Amino acid sequence: MTAREGIERLLFAYCDGIDRGDLVATSELFGTDGLYGQVDGPAACGASQVLAAMQYSVHLYDGVPRTRHIVTNIVIDLNDDQITAQCRSYVQVLHQAPGGVLGPVAAGTYIDRVYLTNGSWKFAERRMLLELIGDMSTHLLQNPFA
Repeated sequence: MTAREGIERLLFAYCDGIDRGDLVATSELFGTDGLYGQVDGPAACGASQVLAAMQYSVHLYDGVPRTRHIVTNIVIDLNDDQITAQCRSYVQVLHQAPGGVLGPVAAGTYIDRVYLTNGSWKFAERRMLLELIGDMSTHLLQNPFA
């Protein structure tokens, strides 16, 4: 597997974990000291804080948030060391509460720093720039970074 393929799998694993409601697996993508938060804001640090932030904020319905995170326009800049990189990607979040209407609730940009450790890519930092925000009232319980 190439570095690009490994990094893409990391980006997709984040989306898949959240969409399946596996917040533990999603938080583990940040290792012991990866940062997670909004651009220019406070951040959770490491898997345990990331998990706490997700559990505090994501509304689950029978164990799943009823979302689909769609990532496109992925740009990966691999560093010369071949084990660290910077990434940017677009994200659109679709959500449907039980009995509700399916629709986009957020769109923005992920800005990431990633690294390879023990054969797996992890987030050193994942920052979200949410540029378009819809009705998040049935998706998020509260903003963990406010």
